[in-house]
Amino acid sequence: MNRGGRMFSHLAVGFDGSINAEGALNLALAAAARLGSVVHGIHVIDTAILEGSFIADMSGAMGVEPLVNLTPQVDSVLNDVADTLRAHFEDRAKEAGIEGRFHVVRGSVAPSIVRESAACALLFVGRRGVNAKFHGDLLGPVTERLLRISRIPVVVAPDSPSRISRILIAYDGGTHADRALRWGGELARALSVPVTVLTVTDDEARGEELLSHATEYLGDMGLDVTTRRASGRPSTTIELMAGETGADLICMGSHGHSKLVEMVIGSTADAVLRKTDISVMCVP
Repeated sequence: MNRGGRMFSHLAVGFDGSINAEGALNLALAAAARLGSVVHGIHVIDTAILEGSFIADMSGAMGVEPLVNLTPQVDSVLNDVADTLRAHFEDRAKEAGIEGRFHVVRGSVAPSIVRESAACALLFVGRRGVNAKFHGDLLGPVTERLLRISRIPVVVAPDSPSRISRILIAYDGGTHADRALRWGGELARALSVPVTVLTVTDDEARGEELLSHATEYLGDMGLDVTTRRASGRPSTTIELMAGETGADLICMGSHGHSKLVEMVIGSTADAVLRKTDISVMCVP
């Protein structure tokens, strides 16, 4: 039964065959089983790979004359990969008893995923993609860009995500945080799980005001709500509080600073995503 109604009837997952993407698929299918959702797998054949400069570099690395046209061969391999991923996705969806629809598109990866997922409620992705070993502890470039351009909430999953049994919502009273409060509350209601609302501030009065507002808002949705106020560095405090409360999903605004500050030092969401080992839903 879809307790989430029409709001969560369609979920999307970016799928490139990596371990990280498999984690995102696992989380999406688990959520869909509880929500009665259709899951859309999205695989993008990156057209940049087929550009002349890339092919020329590949030819040189293989010791092949640059004049040899490798584009058809590379295109054939990419199509074979897409077919393999489609079969895997469809098998996983069938095993889970979920209606799955696989979409193969061509273009620039992040914009293509945004376009294909636009009609869905949530987009599930892994922290890093097939080139994860080159990124260390950083977010993959596609995931990082998706967090900045997606118009729907992006759920970033670890390799082995846990079933969502409690949601921690980080709330600071800003516009992005208000949206996170709404989306986190709606998902909690749809999944029938409790919520903890956290505000990080040294101002006790302001903190209590924020938590009172959040409790009233979520209480009107019929949710089981607990609140926490803490001091310290927001990203570190959010991570620690998720562990203390047993949260399986952190919900927060994708941006909280000015654009200039984000470019210079990064957002709190970026910092949390690099540290935590649980799933994070970033709300644009």
